[in-house]
Amino acid sequence: MSSHSEALIQILSQNQAVTTLFLEKVIRELDIGVHEHEFGSPQHLSFDIHVMLSGDSEPESDEITEVLDYEYLISALDETLNLERASLLETVANRLLDRILQPSVVEAATVVITKLDVLDGDGQLGCSITRMK
Repeated sequence: MSSHSEALIQILSQNQAVTTLFLEKVIRELDIGVHEHEFGSPQHLSFDIHVMLSGDSEPESDEITEVLDYEYLISALDETLNLERASLLETVANRLLDRILQPSVVEAATVVITKLDVLDGDGQLGCSITRMK
């Protein structure tokens, strides 16, 4: 799957509705990079995570036990960032996707990671990966 939009279209083609849970603009410091000057110099990264579920996720009662508790996104992010050092954003994004796609109700997810310290305000560099089950 090449984009978040394509994943939504595919899910909608099979269902009447899609629910998207998200966690956006979470900033963490991470020792990442392939260049010598990046080793041991944590960089600020911004994380945006979107998780797609089939249907409108209307709960039978107004209780957290009736829906996917989206706080799991924060746990998945923190657990992923505590793994061994990665050189590439793509590695981190795929590790994170592995975790956030675990709940059976999740159909697809998109992870966007942006390096905030690289271009001094003149644009952004990053990685976006969308995966469907």
